[in-house]
Amino acid sequence: MAKITDPAVSSPALNDALDWLAKPPAQDPLRDLVPLRNHLSTVEEMGVAPLQLLRILELFQPRVNAISAALKPLLQEASLPVDSGLRTISQGLLDVHGAIAAAYAKVMREADKERLNSLHRNPTSLSALALGNLLQQLEVSLLISSPAPPDMWRNAQVIYNWTMDVIPHDSTMPAGATAAQRHFKTMMALSAGQPESFTPAELDFLIVYLREFAVDLELASMAPPKAKDTWYWINDALDQPPCAIVRKPAPASGITTCFSCRELGRTALEHAEHLGNGEDPRTMELEARAAEPALRQALHRAAGRWLSPPKRHMQRRSSGARIQVCTVMSTLWKHLRGDADPVANAVGMTTTDWMMLNESPGGLAIMHVSGNTRGLIAGSALAVQPANDQPWNLCVVRWARSDNPEHLELGLELLATSAEAVRLIGPACSEAGAKGEAFLLPPLAAAQRGETVLCNPGIHQAGPFTLVSESAGRIQLTECMPASLLLQTSSIELFEFKRDFSPGG
Repeated sequence: MAKITDPAVSSPALNDALDWLAKPPAQDPLRDLVPLRNHLSTVEEMGVAPLQLLRILELFQPRVNAISAALKPLLQEASLPVDSGLRTISQGLLDVHGAIAAAYAKVMREADKERLNSLHRNPTSLSALALGNLLQQLEVSLLISSPAPPDMWRNAQVIYNWTMDVIPHDSTMPAGATAAQRHFKTMMALSAGQPESFTPAELDFLIVYLREFAVDLELASMAPPKAKDTWYWINDALDQPPCAIVRKPAPASGITTCFSCRELGRTALEHAEHLGNGEDPRTMELEARAAEPALRQALHRAAGRWLSPPKRHMQRRSSGARIQVCTVMSTLWKHLRGDADPVANAVGMTTTDWMMLNESPGGLAIMHVSGNTRGLIAGSALAVQPANDQPWNLCVVRWARSDNPEHLELGLELLATSAEAVRLIGPACSEAGAKGEAFLLPPLAAAQRGETVLCNPGIHQAGPFTLVSESAGRIQLTECMPASLLLQTSSIELFEFKRDFSPGG
């Protein structure tokens, strides 16, 4: 690669960066992260002229994309909290995406428009590249359950608003602006879908889905007065994600953008229903993996949130109580069967010490204090014991947040305050779980919920099964038919069922 000869911008450090970019990428793209970050920092500090900076950015971008493509599969297989090595790499990639986005934004504001056009570039295409990197930032932060990087939301709005301002009102939106708007809509819709409640695999699927269908999201400078219950707002004076208008009104200062996901939600719900009926995803221009039950259910959950922004129905009470958590449900199952000593003695590190942050009748938020937390992901089941003399409460992880490898907070939905360990016998039971192990949850009148079964995914759709219950040394076998599916994630499913007491049942 030729050196930059302009003495105003040339330097040994810059030439080192260009020489590195001229070499073939590392066989393992993750090994490129540290030198890429260092060379990018060098370029940032030099104040390179806009067009020179653009040429350099276009060399950096493929390397960044390769690192991102190599890291995401590793994060999709990780449990919480993400280990320190993966988290360090992820943080480095977050910083690089942010720096690349800021550099593109600098070029689009400062470069001479005529000279950009001579290079077959235009400011809106640079906006799309900047917002594409910010979308990547959001995705990586969600994969490690970390808060969004500082200024990410503010920068996204500034770039988007600038892009819309430079387009003449009487002209067709150029391709770059269309791509920039698609990235911005994807970020908005992803945030509105409560992404912290999805597993890494579900997040990856939803982002791919939104890149295609987020175009249905409706943007406006203000929400229609008669339809505010479905609208969100985001304000460029605040470095915060979108907020539902039903939860908090928009501030009076700053530039506010409002949006509604209603049409997106309708599209997603229709797709989920067609997939549930066995339709081929390709007929709807969806990936083949959309037919997987867990991903179909993830799309269904997101659709519900896009159609109706969640409201807080129950007051939360602050708490600092210490509780025990069992993260290995098979061990709790054995304990409830009487096959083991109290869980804390029987399983050692599978019970962990947590602090309750707040609670409501529907659930609680907890923070990890000590003990092993392996295997935790959004949508997994765990059990909480408020005190040693109290029964274990069964919960599902609704969201997870982790600021660093030593910090983990979970939001839990309470499924039942007691449960019975049972076995399920049927065509799919042995395949779906360890010998059909499951939990029988009692009826819940307040939720108009009948008897339910909590088990590994795949049993509900398989049809009739035999419920095996043991009490006082007696074994009872009951033929059962699945009824309403109440919850399904990649880790568990919860469904009502009906017992068949007929002579042939």
